[in-house]
Amino acid sequence: MRQNAKSTVTVIAAAVLGVLVVAFFRAAPVEAAWPVENAKSSFVRKIASRWHGLWHGVEAAAENVRLRRDVAALEMVRHDNERLAADNDRMRRDLRFAAREPGMWEAAEVLSSGGGAATARNTIRIAKGSFDGVEAGAAVAVPSGLVGRVVSVTPHTADVLLVTDPTLQVSCRVSGSRPAVYGIANGESDSSLALKHVRAGSKIDAGAMLETSGMGGVFPDGITVGFFEGFSAPNGARGGNGAADGAALELEGRLRTAVDMSLLEDVFIRMIK
Repeated sequence: MRQNAKSTVTVIAAAVLGVLVVAFFRAAPVEAAWPVENAKSSFVRKIASRWHGLWHGVEAAAENVRLRRDVAALEMVRHDNERLAADNDRMRRDLRFAAREPGMWEAAEVLSSGGGAATARNTIRIAKGSFDGVEAGAAVAVPSGLVGRVVSVTPHTADVLLVTDPTLQVSCRVSGSRPAVYGIANGESDSSLALKHVRAGSKIDAGAMLETSGMGGVFPDGITVGFFEGFSAPNGARGGNGAADGAALELEGRLRTAVDMSLLEDVFIRMIK
């Protein structure tokens, strides 16, 4: 019995020893290879890291070159913008100087209609005055035609009497007429002018343009005043193209203003000096 127990222990011990021997011999190559594999892995990691860093360093260097070029290009653009701004300032100064020369026009914003008096509907107030070189008597116009003339000035504003006012008379002629046909226009309503003192027998077509004649020196020559609508027939004179009987020495008619005064936002003042 004792002999059998001893044999069993021996067999078990031998089995355990065998397992340990087998495990050792299986792990031994792996463990033996570990220093080599570890060194290899470490080497690869270091080389890869250095290569990656080198590659990114090259990319960063290239990016820096591109950025420096972009900054240089922007600097050139900045210099160009500064030069253009200086040129614009110079041209604005030149234009402002030119606008103050006699016979040139200077823009002005319309501040209000009616001027300072509620009843003065044929007057507008503009945002330029004596400090800007504006003087009473200066002609005022827009590209489409005559607006009126300056009648009073403060340091920063001026009041303009419109051509629609009955007291403002404008010497005008029919544009392109041969022989020249002249008349005097003055305000009749907000959108029409009376045309007076036209020589008897003169012929004016409906829609013909009348412009300033330059006579009297108040308004410069060639500014559109209005468009002919037709003759009236006072004292027996007949309408139509202006034919009249022998009793009429002068003809009268009506013009439609070239400018809608209710839409004025900016005007131009002709500088006197």
